Amino acid sequence: MKTKCSARRSNGEPCQRSPIAGGAVCGTHGGRAPQVKAAAARRKAAEAVQAEAQAILAHEGFAGVESPLEELSRLANEALAVKTASAARVNALTTISTTSKLGVDSLAVEVALYERAMDRAGRFLDMLAKSGFEERRLRIDEQTAGMFVTVMRNVLARLELTPSQQALVGTVVPEALRALNA
Repeated sequence: MKTKCSARRSNGEPCQRSPIAGGAVCGTHGGRAPQVKAAAARRKAAEAVQAEAQAILAHEGFAGVESPLEELSRLANEALAVKTASAARVNALTTISTTSKLGVDSLAVEVALYERAMDRAGRFLDMLAKSGFEERRLRIDEQTAGMFVTVMRNVLARLELTPSQQALVGTVVPEALRALNA
């Protein structure tokens, strides 16, 4: 799709000329100005870098992020796992400080790593809390449950169950659902 100059002619109509390469306006409407040419060149260079990065990612088989909140949740889980592993190492220490050859006391590396993991996990969890992640997940779960109930009702209605079989539905379906969670 070929773009047109974003400027307007003196009569108010849109300009029909093509903009300069990487720019938004044609040469007549300011595209020849050095700062406009420089900005267009920077834009073209950025587009080229982005296209190259996308080509590399496509070649390597990386897919784009489809659900940023899900990815953030995974990162939070990984940060929590690192925190837990670091906590185990700190708990195994006999002392939390070390003394250098020069006689300077400092915290053990494991303690610093644990503190960093705690901070990182806290930031991820804070981002998730501010994003309303759990509320969104709950709404999706409720929608899924609603669809499941509708499908079950439709299936059971089509089966034309006897009254005694219909009475069993209230017992059998919850048992089957509990079995899924076991």
